[in-house]
Amino acid sequence: MLLPKGKEHNTVKKTRRFRIKDIDCESIVEIARTQHEVFSWLDEYLENLEYHWFDPDDDTYEILYNDGTQEYIDRDYDGHKIRRNNIDSIVYNNACSAIVFGGFSINEFGVVTASKDIEIADSNIEEIF
Repeated sequence: MLLPKGKEHNTVKKTRRFRIKDIDCESIVEIARTQHEVFSWLDEYLENLEYHWFDPDDDTYEILYNDGTQEYIDRDYDGHKIRRNNIDSIVYNNACSAIVFGGFSINEFGVVTASKDIEIADSNIEEIF
């Protein structure tokens, strides 16, 4: 999903890069400034799902709520109302990176998921500074 022109640098507070040694690849995690920013991208994503030119295959959203429940939004979204409060973490994954607000977890393959805290699954992963 493309960000509006001029907004690319204002929306990300910090970029963290992690190298997965065994498979020699990098996982990029961008920390969003606010939860509202991630929800604005989600709203745009949902609006575009109805258009045939829009290909959402690489885009997914995962929301972790304070009560431990999770929600996944992807091309199969059924139109239900998405809760927007009591959130621990939101992760927007696309083909290039993961954009997160709140905690996140990285598994041994570099896949980023929502988490209450920041969790790095394996000693095989190192942060690149």
